[in-house]
Amino acid sequence: MSTLPTASALHRVGGLAVAAGSVFVAVGAGAWYTVTQQLRAEKITVPGNAPRFAGKPVQGPATAYVEAVVIKGNAERGAGGRTFADISTALRGVEAGSDEEAELRKQSAALSTGAALRTSLMTSVLAYGVSAFAAGLGAFFLVAGSQLRRARD
Repeated sequence: MSTLPTASALHRVGGLAVAAGSVFVAVGAGAWYTVTQQLRAEKITVPGNAPRFAGKPVQGPATAYVEAVVIKGNAERGAGGRTFADISTALRGVEAGSDEEAELRKQSAALSTGAALRTSLMTSVLAYGVSAFAAGLGAFFLVAGSQLRRARD
């Protein structure tokens, strides 16, 4: 036969949940703030060819994502629509030291730079998601914990 927890046990668990929730909310908000400050410090502006937020500073998850999409499109256009695999294949078929090889290597470098920039921006988008999750979970713990602390015998 099982018994229900006592009110004092629920009160203690509620206190722990409130404490944990407070930490989660603080850490989530702190992470969000830190990522925003880092993006602002880069002084990136969404370019005019963006589908949304053109001219806006990159300082949040939406603008960071749009900037990553624009960089991808620009890098692909700069490489003539070629991918890394296409360029690698083409490099095997050209003469070493030729103008064509130099052009292909420039396109490869542009794609590589674009990939690095996109990766950094998408990492910030992911960091925003994780920080929002932590803060949301913390808010849930705060509410649940405060309700458990109201338990009476």
